[in-house]
Amino acid sequence: MAISETAGQTAKWAGASPGNDDEEIIPRDIRFGIVSNPKRHWYGGDPIKTLLADGLSVFLPEGERYFIRSLKHYAPKLKDKHLAAEITGYSVQEAFHTREHEDYNKAMVKLGYDIPMMEKRVADALAVGKNPLHRLAVTCAIEHLTATLSTVTLRYPELFDGAEPAYRRLWMWHALEELEHKAVALDVLKAATPKMSRVERYLLRVMAMNATIIPFLFIFLRNVKEFTRVDGIKTGPRFWLRFLYTVTISPGFWGRCAPLFFKYYLPGFSPVNKDDHALVLKGRDWLYKEFTALDAASAPAAAE
Repeated sequence: MAISETAGQTAKWAGASPGNDDEEIIPRDIRFGIVSNPKRHWYGGDPIKTLLADGLSVFLPEGERYFIRSLKHYAPKLKDKHLAAEITGYSVQEAFHTREHEDYNKAMVKLGYDIPMMEKRVADALAVGKNPLHRLAVTCAIEHLTATLSTVTLRYPELFDGAEPAYRRLWMWHALEELEHKAVALDVLKAATPKMSRVERYLLRVMAMNATIIPFLFIFLRNVKEFTRVDGIKTGPRFWLRFLYTVTISPGFWGRCAPLFFKYYLPGFSPVNKDDHALVLKGRDWLYKEFTALDAASAPAAAE
């Protein structure tokens, strides 16, 4: 399926399918065409909403590669063949995410942002830990962050009202696939540490979260300064008050995420939420209908 949407931009979904209940993890080879038609302030013309999403994309190519390496290290050692197969599906999904966010980030370079400098900060932070178990625990922490953002995105798709269609599709697709594989990393951590007590495993994952979230937040805020510098936006008190209002109150991206995020610190934490299955079905339905509608809309043009 291929959809020509605007001049210079083409969305393609190879082997488009709605999926079914029997498939837990479905890698979708979708190209969103953002690199060919980058947009500044694509999120309803709002620079703060836009940089919140763009700032997240900065972390993803290096992060996705890190996740794949972390889990693949343990795949041959696992006795659970189903879990090993899930790692394969997970890795293919993350490889597609890496490709699309690399293009997304190249689009931001075209707009004048120093993305290589921002990405280097992420790579340097992830390079600190060398121990495979430490890297797996960090992967669990970051996967929880992305799963939390993804749950909020699929629960409240109206948050992307006013966004440019290509960007909205990409974030909805990414959110769906993050939810599909959200439990894999923690399942691998449990399988890889059979001799650890529950207390030891709890401390490992919580310390990894603390060691990740604090430097990542500092990197993110440093990158905000780079985005605003290029956009010619002054980052005085008024800017930061609006920034806080946007992330905590309206639309409150981080505020909506907070209850889910802090569940990670509960000793008996499970990554599964009651509405996960419904959200996955909702996301699959939305994505397939979106591309089906676009395909139908492009058919007359293709026939001419």
